[in-house]
Amino acid sequence: MRWIRVAAVVAGVSGLLAPTESHAQDEKKDDDKPTITGGYDEKNGFHVQSEDGNYLLGIGLQAGYKLEPVFLDGKAESRTAFSFLRPIMRGNVFRPWIRFWTSLELADPPLYLLDSLVEIQPWDELGVRAGQQYTPLSRHESWGPQQILFPEFATIANYYWTGRDKGVTFFGTMDWLEYYVGVYGGSPLRSVRSESDKYQLNARATFSPMGKPGYGELPYIMSGDKEPPPLNVSFTLQGAAGDVSQVKENFNPESGVFEILREGERRFVTGGVDLFIQARRFSLFGEAYISRVDPMNNARNFSSFGAWMQADYVVYKKTVDVGVRLSYLNPSFDLDDDLLYIGEAQLAWFVNAPHLAFKLRYQIAHQEAANGAEDASVVIPKDPGTSQLITLQLNLAF
Repeated sequence: MRWIRVAAVVAGVSGLLAPTESHAQDEKKDDDKPTITGGYDEKNGFHVQSEDGNYLLGIGLQAGYKLEPVFLDGKAESRTAFSFLRPIMRGNVFRPWIRFWTSLELADPPLYLLDSLVEIQPWDELGVRAGQQYTPLSRHESWGPQQILFPEFATIANYYWTGRDKGVTFFGTMDWLEYYVGVYGGSPLRSVRSESDKYQLNARATFSPMGKPGYGELPYIMSGDKEPPPLNVSFTLQGAAGDVSQVKENFNPESGVFEILREGERRFVTGGVDLFIQARRFSLFGEAYISRVDPMNNARNFSSFGAWMQADYVVYKKTVDVGVRLSYLNPSFDLDDDLLYIGEAQLAWFVNAPHLAFKLRYQIAHQEAANGAEDASVVIPKDPGTSQLITLQLNLAF
């Protein structure tokens, strides 16, 4: 009887060590399941993804923390602690060329949806982007805040940019050409619905006859171990037109939300150019715009012109950079005293570009009185007078 018990135990153990055919089939099925990997890398940031890369979910953050004393005609003005504060969810579904991106803005409370879009781009030469998105007028405005040289986007670019909108963009890239064509609903950013009978059209073509330029406005800093070309030049032709509602956001403290106040209809046509020159450690970038605006009320049509230019030089390794930026705006050719002048100088330390950087910037700006601007429906970007500010900003992006 004893040997019978031993045999039974051995049989039981052998049954655990040597799976039956059905167990082997189950293990084979388990092996067929896609492996999930994750962690952090330079391309995808913090993420999880399938082994074949067809499914990916990543999280990110774009943040600008700043100290910024502001003075207008010698008197201290209110200031904010954040340039931008944007949590991001991004990735791809089914194929790497079916991408999604959703981001929120927390720097201007209460929080609101900044972007939520889907991109389908099976070929580099042709893709489509749908959802709430940044409109492509201005190469400068199309870059992320971690890709630009100064703490914030240029005032003149902001003035003419058509903002974020809901619609569709067709785009593509080639060795010497990058293009965008978009149709949008002409709706305010915080509005969940598109405005009836309103629209915006955008088109931009960037030509790079000497090959694609480097990363954003930091091509030398982001060139890594590679030595950038001795010279790279690219330029853009761009335009936009639309029939949109002029809106003003008013924060209601009782409801805790922004109320969209309609201020009338406005039609516009804008044309612009840009130029980007990179010569190793030195780069120069600028834009110029001209626009014709019909306020669609008792005010007359008017034209405006604006331009800005920045130059920088990397003085130490690929970490320390000095730069200057000059801006000029004539909001209306019909007004006599509405000009805006801005000068800026910056010292920047890119600790680990583009993820961590410190920027120290001084700005002086003078906005003329712009008498009659409100009656003429002309938008003036700054309060009249001479303003000065010093910005110490920490940029964080991943």
